[in-house]
Amino acid sequence: MARPRTVSDSAILAAAANAVAASGPAGVTLAQIGAGVGLTAAALLRRFGSKDQLLLALARHSAEVVPARLAAAGSVAALVDAFTAMAASVRDSAEFANHLAFLLMDLSVPEFQQVARQYTTAVEAAIGTVLRDAAAAGEIHADRVDPGLAHAIHAAYNGALITWGMAGAAPGPADQVRDQLLRLVRPLLR
Repeated sequence: MARPRTVSDSAILAAAANAVAASGPAGVTLAQIGAGVGLTAAALLRRFGSKDQLLLALARHSAEVVPARLAAAGSVAALVDAFTAMAASVRDSAEFANHLAFLLMDLSVPEFQQVARQYTTAVEAAIGTVLRDAAAAGEIHADRVDPGLAHAIHAAYNGALITWGMAGAAPGPADQVRDQLLRLVRPLLR
């Protein structure tokens, strides 16, 4: 009889995200991830098959959770807040470099590339949903919302993070993201 799972996949994936942020995808170990939730590396191998499969599960999880979080924002102000909160989770430039190392996997490993494309499509669809809802509610000028705006907002978020990482100076990543997104959406607001 199989033993019941005492630790959820979502808890494991949260521990994996923390471990990747601390060590990068190449440096992270199953033992390090397992220590975050009280499981052994062997238990993680049984559940996910390999470290790469666990990291792929993490990428898939993000591709589901992030767009849902953004779509639930409900307003442009809340959308900016959601992106700002995501950026606030980055504590320093070394941690950000580890996130960029994960992005390199997303760009170079075929299974990860597919997930990255799905993530991008879903994030921009979620942003588009918020923009349409905001226009319908009168929060923003509907005539100023063009089809490329969701992509521009996504690009501004990513660009603000990368620019912050390159400069490595104050203000922090959350402030950089908030500032750039507000510059982009402020002319839309009523």
